[in-house]
Amino acid sequence: MKEALAELELAPLLPHEAIDAGAEEELFRRLAQAAAGEQLRQRWEAADGPAILQCARCQESLKPLGRRRKQLQSVCGPLPLERRVYYCQQCGEIQVPLDQRLGIEQGGMTPGLMRLVCRTALELPFQQSQQLLSDTLGFTPCSAREVERVAGRHGQLLEQSPQLSPVPQLGKARYCLAIDGTMIPGLPDAVEHRLRWHEVKLAVGFDPRKVRAPFYVAGREDAEHFGQRLWQQLQSHGLDHNGFQLILGDGAPWIWNLADLHLPGVPQLLDFYHAAEHLFATAELLWPAAQAKRWWQRRLAQLQQGELTNFFTVLQRLARAHPAIDADSGPARLLRYFRDNQDRLRYAWASKHHLPIGSGAVESGAGHLVQQRLKQSGMRWSDPGAQAILNLRTLHRNGEFEQYWENFAAAGF
Repeated sequence: MKEALAELELAPLLPHEAIDAGAEEELFRRLAQAAAGEQLRQRWEAADGPAILQCARCQESLKPLGRRRKQLQSVCGPLPLERRVYYCQQCGEIQVPLDQRLGIEQGGMTPGLMRLVCRTALELPFQQSQQLLSDTLGFTPCSAREVERVAGRHGQLLEQSPQLSPVPQLGKARYCLAIDGTMIPGLPDAVEHRLRWHEVKLAVGFDPRKVRAPFYVAGREDAEHFGQRLWQQLQSHGLDHNGFQLILGDGAPWIWNLADLHLPGVPQLLDFYHAAEHLFATAELLWPAAQAKRWWQRRLAQLQQGELTNFFTVLQRLARAHPAIDADSGPARLLRYFRDNQDRLRYAWASKHHLPIGSGAVESGAGHLVQQRLKQSGMRWSDPGAQAILNLRTLHRNGEFEQYWENFAAAGF
């Protein structure tokens, strides 16, 4: 750095001269990047020790191929790195020990730059991510396609090896768990030429006292595999059924099936706002607006006050009075919906114990965790591509992003 500054001839600033601070900052930043890059190159090449004679995999003799240059992309800019290269006839593979030690076997990007690529890609579309990196680093480190490739690789590593990211134990905290699904655009149907929509399943564990930060689990998969993902995450957090006070859902059977399987005995509650929507849809179908609103408000009051006998009596009378209405919001279907969730209407109990009666946490999570990144205009997702980004986003939102990169470096991937 001192040598670079010595070669730089800058006229001294006069006492009253205007200073283009931005231009000077950019100049010195570029100098620092170049100097740091050169130091890294020298340091890493010096670490490429004496010749290796045996293959670490099969113990056969290696054929030295001399030193070969590899163009690296780093946070300091391009680095032309000379490394010792070997060939193993038994394995039939080229082996470069320095590449293995630096974690650059899978491409020409350093782990430090991969971290920045994943950090931007989990927030922004790949093209915008590449542009942001170029603007902030002062050079173009990669293409948008490479951003997608690197983010996909690390998202898949998280899928295949979740132990790379151990999470802190949450101890004896008493959480609530809200579960829901939200739709994202998939790849177009090649036969019917129409867009397919796929469900992302999402679970949010949150502290009703708001003492601890929430944690998220998201999967673009069926209910059975999502249940396995959820259980694995709960175990990594040191949680089981004893760690939860309440499970909230919108009434979808797959939610309660998962709850019964993985968290037996934990009280379940039908999301109050979904219940209110069902009631209002039926009231709106049967009566003028003013009358519908009065009926709807009386039913909500009965639910909140725990007057379930009176509540069901009214719904039964309504179903008998309108037997011919078979619409989705008809009285018979409304009665069936609430009967199916009869044990999950304990709103008075939840309020008494200062527990939530609505699944707003998971509704919010669906917006900021899933839709904000995966449901933008023009986006189309394969299942592996969507899951890779979901893995990175949940990793970051759960506060485990930096720990992942420490473990990635330690594992020598």
